[in-house]
Amino acid sequence: MATPKIKGKAVLVGYNPKGKCVYSEIIELSEYYDGEHVWDSSGSIKKLRLQKLKGFLFDDEGVLDQEFESVFDLSTGIYTSGFRRFADGTIQSD
Repeated sequence: MATPKIKGKAVLVGYNPKGKCVYSEIIELSEYYDGEHVWDSSGSIKKLRLQKLKGFLFDDEGVLDQEFESVFDLSTGIYTSGFRRFADGTIQSD
């Protein structure tokens, strides 16, 4: 039996400081790259208490192209740190 794959999508999950999911969405990659997101606004980050965002970007073949994690300061709503892991194993961190 073939395993279904998520193709051409971004899977996004956000957590508050207690580890509770406060945001989740699966969107088209084009929307991920070109759209507006809750983490683009410090007000939204503070309102949701979105401390950590994890993302998984799947290409058109369903291959995990990139995994990332972003951490935000809840008092300011500003990005503080994170990392990106690419399909070739390369990791970039801030």
